[in-house]
Amino acid sequence: MPNHRATFTPEEWTALRVLVDHLRRAAPKERERLREGMRGLGFYISDFEKKEGRFVLSDLERLREIGEIKVVDEAA
Repeated sequence: MPNHRATFTPEEWTALRVLVDHLRRAAPKERERLREGMRGLGFYISDFEKKEGRFVLSDLERLREIGEIKVVDEAA
């Protein structure tokens, strides 16, 4: 089981954004696969507060803006 993370590479951030964006409009079975993909990156929605009882792309972006999630270049 991957560790819970709040720091991601730019590539991981891009993948996470795609997964979260697709989550909102996915069928229930597909939502579980998308959440598995997020957990594979070490991101767990339950680690973060969400607005209105659901987690959407704007929640993910807000977490980055307030510094709860960081995106760092591995070369830096």
